Amino acid sequence: MEKWNDVYLRAGLSDNGDYPRTGSLCHCPDIIPSGIYPVDDPNQYFLIDNWDKDVGKDLVAKMQNYIYVRATNLAGKTQTGKLYLYYCKASLLLYPNFWQNNIIKVANGKDYFEFSVDNDGKVVSSDEDQGTFIWSPEMISNDHYCLIGRVVTPDHPNPIPDVGDIDDFAKFIANNPNYGQRNVTIVDKDTPDVSIPVEYAQGKLGGEMRIILTCKELPVGSAVAFTCPTPGPKPLINLVKTTIDNPESEILGVVSEIPANWEGVITYHYWSNGYKPLKGFNITLDVIYLVNPDHELYKNACDPSAFLPKDMCNSIGPKRAIVLGSHSTWGK
Repeated sequence: MEKWNDVYLRAGLSDNGDYPRTGSLCHCPDIIPSGIYPVDDPNQYFLIDNWDKDVGKDLVAKMQNYIYVRATNLAGKTQTGKLYLYYCKASLLLYPNFWQNNIIKVANGKDYFEFSVDNDGKVVSSDEDQGTFIWSPEMISNDHYCLIGRVVTPDHPNPIPDVGDIDDFAKFIANNPNYGQRNVTIVDKDTPDVSIPVEYAQGKLGGEMRIILTCKELPVGSAVAFTCPTPGPKPLINLVKTTIDNPESEILGVVSEIPANWEGVITYHYWSNGYKPLKGFNITLDVIYLVNPDHELYKNACDPSAFLPKDMCNSIGPKRAIVLGSHSTWGK
């Protein structure tokens, strides 16, 4: 056997870079579907706490799933490069023609994640500028998808081979540690009844924003959430799935520092969970900015208690609220 001398994806948790690799080659633990919410500290979670574990999850159909790719550097020097991720229905032969155009993009819209990793170091596809890979898979019955990871570095440009050069894709993976494959299952068990994307542009004024869902006449036991994978805001704009307890009016939200000129799509979700909407059913997504009394727009601002959860109204003093963006879904 030889030892790989560059950045690579493990075929299994015991893979130390020796190749040709043996054993199962379709369960790469470094291609990691992680659900519909981002991991708070990917470097800590994937590279330190769980490096010796496969923490991948099932993908949720028709939802934006966060997929992380981690890799190990055996180049003997600091290395730069790009991580790519592709998908293919597992029922198809894994010739490159079937997956090379099925690119899973990074949250910033690029086809790849750029990285730099120290000698003998590890890297995961996540940072504040690029985000990580985001994919909304369609549901397929009695089948699964294959995810294919590809590492490109200056020392190993790793072009996708022509179909005629591959007679056995498993053998190809075994001999090329800068590729990895993972079979993944798609589940439909937590797909929301409704998901509504809303384009949002921050404009020239950046700052600490409150992203708020106001839910009126939603039945107790139903649930809401919102997600936005676009990097820039700190933290990312995400409200985890929350069950409705107050049918008359429930206000939920998060606080995020959004930079000037940021643009993204915030998608809010509703799960009925089998409960019938009430008369007057309404969900409103607002982005709120608080201003001090000396701000030129203070006289046009509103009482923040009309928009914010009670816990967000604590310690804000005389500040008032300006709605920078709003979208409503009206029931009947």
